[in-house]
Formats: sequence, C-alpha cells, structure tokens
Amino acid sequence: MDIKKAVLMYFSPTGGTKKAAELLGERLGMETETLDITAGAPERRFMPGELAVFAFPVYGGRIPAPMYERLKTLRGLGTPAVLLAVYGNRAVEDALLEMEDAARLSGFIAIAAAEVIAPHSIVPQFGAGRPDGQDLRFMDNFAFVLRDRLITLISPEPVTLPGGRPYRDYKGVPMKPAVSAAKCFACGACFAHCPAGAIPRGRPQKTDKERCISCMGCISVCPSGARHLPAPMKLAAQMSLKKVCAERKEPKYYI
Repeated sequence: MDIKKAVLMYFSPTGGTKKAAELLGERLGMETETLDITAGAPERRFMPGELAVFAFPVYGGRIPAPMYERLKTLRGLGTPAVLLAVYGNRAVEDALLEMEDAARLSGFIAIAAAEVIAPHSIVPQFGAGRPDGQDLRFMDNFAFVLRDRLITLISPEPVTLPGGRPYRDYKGVPMKPAVSAAKCFACGACFAHCPAGAIPRGRPQKTDKERCISCMGCISVCPSGARHLPAPMKLAAQMSLKKVCAERKEPKYYI
C-alpha cells in the first residue's frame, strides 16, 4: 500500500493525549492532518493512501465512552490504523483491544498500536514529567518500526493486542469536579470542552454527574480555577492509586 498521509485523531480532555499524537505525527515522515475529536468528530471518509491514527486516554482499563459516538462519523474502507493508548501510569488492560474492536466496526484495521504514559488526569503527580527523554526515544523507535511496516504493507492485517473479552467492568469513578460560584464568571469554556455533554449550556456551575466521565477536562480549561476537585477527593484518589501508580511504567508497542 502506498501510504501518503496520516490523519491524527485525538480525544484529549487534558492535553496529554494530544501531545502524544503530535509526537508520533512529527516522526512519521509524511503529510499529516490533525482532528481534535474531544468534543465531537466531523463527518470524515477515509481515502486510499491514508493512515488513521487514533489517540485516546485510558479510563479504568477501557476507552472513553464518547469514543463510540465519535467513530460513528469516521468511516474507513479497510483503512490501516494505528492505536495510541495514553494512560496515567496505572494500566491499559482492555483498552487497546476495545479500541480495535470499535474501530473495526467503522472500517479501520489496526495494524499497530502503542501504550504511552502521560500525567494522570486526576492525580497528575503520577506520570509527572512524562513524556520524558526515554519516552521520546521510544517514540523515535516506534515511528521508525512503523514506517518500515508501512513500506512493506500489501494489505492491512490486524495486529495482536493485549486484553480480553468481555472487557473489564468499569462504571466510572465517583470523583466529579466541583464549582466555586464566587470564581465562576460563566465564560462557557467548560461547556464547550466537555466531551460528555455533562455541563448544561448557560449553566456552567452545574454538572450532570450521570453523564460526567471524570476526565477533568473542564478543570484543565477553566480560566478562573472555579472548577476543581475538592481536596478530600484528591487525597482519596492519591491514596487509592498510590500502590498501582507509584512505580514507573514503560511504554511499549505492538506491530
């Protein structure tokens, strides 16, 4: 196959996944197109000669629930795809396998994948400073191997990925952002950025806790610091995750 262009699609509420996608794109040595699918995805049909790169965060060992909605408007034609799972130094578990299955239903075939680390969205001290020099060298190597794979690619063949079916049960976490009414000036940034539609239009001090996926995206874009995670919640999350997140995890790829 003659791959001329990579389409980088990232679901990135707090910015870590966007950075990972851009780092890979810079190293592919081909034309790139970037689509931010955090708040929504456009209608996009893929053409021969295009490579799809799906970059997404891992929540509880699963892909973000809104990814299924995003894939409804993205249509491949047996299009080769690269999956980039970005996680906060805990674990990827079934996320890559789930993303492969979801992408296949929209006409994409995962030929390669990678697990990379970024600061944890709830407790950013885990994964702090990532990606670092070692991570950048990993990305150099992954891009080199991927380019070689694309040169020899005749027809897309699915890569073998870790994980299991049925996917692990994940019902989200109880940690939802709070709002300081005194600091909120209703700019609407959180509403526009929320990938789950959990913040009502015109009522940014409210959060639909049933729809909220605890991505912390609203906190990351709030210019006044009105949206925040209360200190007791932060401490509880830190204590809960310390055992599984404290030890450094290394990136890996599948090809």
